Amino acid sequence: MGESGAERLENELVKREGFQLAKLSRAIKLADFMAILMVFATICSAYAAWRTAEVTSLIFAVAYRPVLGVEKVAFDAVDSEMPVIKVDFRNFSQIAALDATVEVHTVVDGQAVAPPNGAIAIVEAGILSPSVPHFFYAYIRPELYQTVAAGKSNLQVRIKMMYRGPAHATEYCYMERMAYDFRSRVFNSAGGSDRCGTDLQ
Repeated sequence: MGESGAERLENELVKREGFQLAKLSRAIKLADFMAILMVFATICSAYAAWRTAEVTSLIFAVAYRPVLGVEKVAFDAVDSEMPVIKVDFRNFSQIAALDATVEVHTVVDGQAVAPPNGAIAIVEAGILSPSVPHFFYAYIRPELYQTVAAGKSNLQVRIKMMYRGPAHATEYCYMERMAYDFRSRVFNSAGGSDRCGTDLQ
C-alpha cells in the first residue's frame, strides 16, 4: 500500500528533524572543541607570562646586584720581617656592595695558621665601590714563608666574602680556596662556592 499524504509529511518532518539534530550535534562538538582550544590557549598564555616574568626577574637579579670576587692573590714583602699574602678583591658589577665582610685565613699542611699578633683575619669592609681595587693583607711568619716557598709545605688561602645589594633583602656570598704553587710562584684556584652557610674545607 502506498503512503498517504499525512504519512509522507510525517516522514519528511522526521527526516528534517534528524538533519537539524545532526547539524546541532556537529555545532555543539565544534563549540566544545573551540572551548578546549581556548582553554589550552589561555594556559599557554599564562605559562608564557609566568616564564617571561621569571626571565625578567633573573635578568634584573643578575644585572642589578653587586658581584664580589678575587682578582689576584700574591706574596708581597717577602724579604721583610713579616711577609704578607696580598689579596686583591673587587666588585665586578656596576652596583655598590653594602655591609661587606671579608675574611681571609691561611692554611698550611691542612692546619689553620693563626695570624701574628696585631694582624686581623676579618674586616668589616662596609661599602665596596665598583671597579676599584680593594686589598686584604694576611701576614705570616718568615720561617713559615721559607718552608712554603721551598715547596716543603703546602699553603692554601681561604677567602670568604659576605655582602648585600641596594635592596638589603638578599645576602650574597663568595668563597674561594687559592693554593700556592711553589714551582710557578703563583696562587691558583682550588675550589669555591657561592652558597651562604657553607664553609670551605
